[in-house]
Amino acid sequence: MEHSSVALFQILYQNETLFQLEDRVPTEHSIPAAAELQSASQVPGPAHVQAPVSSLPATPAVPTQPPISLQAATPAVPTNTPALPLTPAVPAPTPVNTPVPAPAATFPALKHKVLVLTDEPKQEEMLMSEALFLDNILKAVGHSLETSDVLNFSFMPGQDARKVLSGKKTHFFISFGVPLIKLNLDLLLVPYTPKNLEGIWFLLVDPLVVIEADRNLKKKLWQALQKMFEMS
Repeated sequence: MEHSSVALFQILYQNETLFQLEDRVPTEHSIPAAAELQSASQVPGPAHVQAPVSSLPATPAVPTQPPISLQAATPAVPTNTPALPLTPAVPAPTPVNTPVPAPAATFPALKHKVLVLTDEPKQEEMLMSEALFLDNILKAVGHSLETSDVLNFSFMPGQDARKVLSGKKTHFFISFGVPLIKLNLDLLLVPYTPKNLEGIWFLLVDPLVVIEADRNLKKKLWQALQKMFEMS
């Protein structure tokens, strides 16, 4: 056995110089140290036990909060101020053309001293018989239709006689059936009785058509006219 070991060394290390060292007996302290190292290397590490995923409750995720700044938060100021809404334009009121009132119709102009007023709503001109009867009466007191202003009340443009009479353009006013209140004249007259007021003689009688048909009224008209023109 020893010869075979020598032969093996010669084959393995034939070109090298070998040295023989003293045999050292292991001491008491060296063996336990080696044993401790070996046992330390063989101590199993801590076991990691992993529980089944389904048996462990899921831990809810805690949302992370941004760090709180100690400085007071400054409200953000918008860089572009929004434009204020435009107030809708109010259309200018349409000018209302106020109609200019037409000038009030005036009483017809008088040209003569005698004014005769009748009222025939159906026709402007007098009937031929009435005109002839009136002309004869006026001629009896020194006047005629040609020298008198004869007006039909229903066809007069203006019926206010106050202004025209205040001008003293007429001296005799004979009304055949037309109350003077219709002419805005506040005069109280007794029929067939002449009355002088501020230089003007007024006489109120029945309509011509009534007088023409009544003999007594013809007589009363004749007497009233004589008295009025004689006293003037």
